[in-house]
Order: sequence, then C-alpha cells, then structure tokens
Amino acid sequence: MDDSHQPDDESPWASLSPWERALAAFGMTGLILGVVTAVLAAVLLGLLAVAAASLHLVEADGIGTLLWGVALFLPCNALAALFIYPLRLGLRLTSLAPRTKKATEAALSVATTFLAVLFTEYFTPGLRVQHPWLPALLAALLVVLANLAVRKAERRTSNRAGGKLL
Repeated sequence: MDDSHQPDDESPWASLSPWERALAAFGMTGLILGVVTAVLAAVLLGLLAVAAASLHLVEADGIGTLLWGVALFLPCNALAALFIYPLRLGLRLTSLAPRTKKATEAALSVATTFLAVLFTEYFTPGLRVQHPWLPALLAALLVVLANLAVRKAERRTSNRAGGKLL
C-alpha cells in the first residue's frame, strides 16, 4: 500500500485499476439496489397499512393489485410533485418568515402525498375504492406521523451528541 496516499485525497476514476473499478461499480449497484428495496418496502408497508385501515373502502382483486399499487406509487408521486412544484417554487420566492415557510412546505408535502395516493388509486388495475379521498387522507396522515417520528428521533440523537455535528 502506498504510504504517501492521504485520506483526504480523491483518486479519480481513471487512476483506479480495473479490479477497483469493478469493485466500486459492484458496491454502488448494491447500494442503489438496497436503497430502492428499502423505499419499496416502506411504500408497501404504508400501502398495506392504509389498505388494512380502510378495509371496507378498498377492494382489491388480489395481492398482484397491491404490488401494482406499489409499482405505480412512485411514478404517481412524481406526477403529484409535478403539479405541486409551481406552489413550492412560489413559496421559495416569497419573503415569508422561515417558520411560516417550513409549515407551508410541510402542508405541500402532505398535499403531494394526498394527490399521489389519489393518482395511484385511479391508475392501479384491479383496485376499486368507494371514497378515494379517505384512503388518500389516511396515507397523508400516516406520512405526517412518520415525519414527526423521524424528527423526534433526529432531535434525540442531536441532544445525545450534545448538539455537535457528527
């Protein structure tokens, strides 16, 4: 091993050997697949929670319908974010107080989730929903609760670290 190599040095991709390149590509592929799997598992758990909570409102033809819902949720979320983006951009251009901007950004996040679930309910084959806005509202509230839990966990870890950055 070369002792002149400093930990802060960045080695460009071209200076890596073919074995190191293959290993790096394999590692990044594994990382990307792991993140995608974690996101899809979280979406599937959320979908199952919403379907279980609104059992009498949602009728599915089978487990395949739920898998279709998971597969369609991310594109539907992108579509909903596209509709909400002009409002987010307008919010960033305003001179509101930071606390007001943060609250409005959270409300727009809830609206994005609500629209994404509505789109998913509409586009998923084999899914019949009596009152589509109720499961969408439930999913939006589930996302709000998850965000609150994440923020609380972040505050705990920052308090344990003494307010120092790790």
